[in-house]
Amino acid sequence: MNVQPLIQLGQQLSGLAWVQGPGGNLSVKDSHTLAVKASGTRLGDLDAPHALARVPFAQAQAALAGDPHAAVALFQHTPRPSLETWLHALPGRYIVHTHPLGVLLMACSRLPVPAGMVDVPAALPGRELALAMLAAGNVDAWLLRNHGLVVRAGSARQALQRTRALDRACRAALGVAQHAVPRLPAIAAQAIPGGVIAPLPPQHPDPPRYLFPDAAVLAAQTSVAQLTIAAAAAKLALDPRPGVLATPSGERWAIARHAAQLRDVVEVVTAHDWLLERLGARAVALPLSMTAAILAMPAERFRQLGTAG
Repeated sequence: MNVQPLIQLGQQLSGLAWVQGPGGNLSVKDSHTLAVKASGTRLGDLDAPHALARVPFAQAQAALAGDPHAAVALFQHTPRPSLETWLHALPGRYIVHTHPLGVLLMACSRLPVPAGMVDVPAALPGRELALAMLAAGNVDAWLLRNHGLVVRAGSARQALQRTRALDRACRAALGVAQHAVPRLPAIAAQAIPGGVIAPLPPQHPDPPRYLFPDAAVLAAQTSVAQLTIAAAAAKLALDPRPGVLATPSGERWAIARHAAQLRDVVEVVTAHDWLLERLGARAVALPLSMTAAILAMPAERFRQLGTAG
């Protein structure tokens, strides 16, 4: 199987406007093998060793159909395939799941979706989401509420064109210019015992709310009385997952175990802040029960802890 078009597609859809941190995933398949992004890998890094997982397509189909043994075996492959391998078991040569900011504006509100895609209610990442997509109909594009976009196509070029066109349609419906995207700020990282920190722009979300899963997984907020090195080090010693430390006055630090993970946090926070600012009162957060369920998922804990690519 030639995966070079998939690698190039990942590079074309990398960056803050299309995915944030290690978010998003894509795949190509033939009748025997499904090549899908490995868990925790950035879309722009698919040419790196172990960045693509190759699994038997029949095994992925059986897992989606409800075979528990196939589901266990599916995620025992090395490298570990993306949590969203379930949706890549759907028919289609190329399946591409991204988090375009224009689509996220639509997905994190209650506005009706533009023509060309079907509306899928918020669902837990993984099999639940794939089944919700199946229930929505045999289409080639799904807007996932509080999550992102999935398209399928016969070629990488067609998948790229469809992704870009649907993002433009969402932006147009909301009156947001294509160039109106946030810029990743300079990251002033500082080493601390057990990890690294970086200042973030202040904000006052009280209580914290999360618009999409990666915000809950990679930028979960921990409240502290003051931002101190001791408080940050204590947090990482108690809980090594990345996230955000915030004071009651709205001061914030990104916190992680290493520099690459810190960048993931800053990217997700930058996108999330931008969405909250753009949507204002129209923003619809993930239900608290779903946020808790996402954080408890073994596959998401795997991503938080970064135990493998």
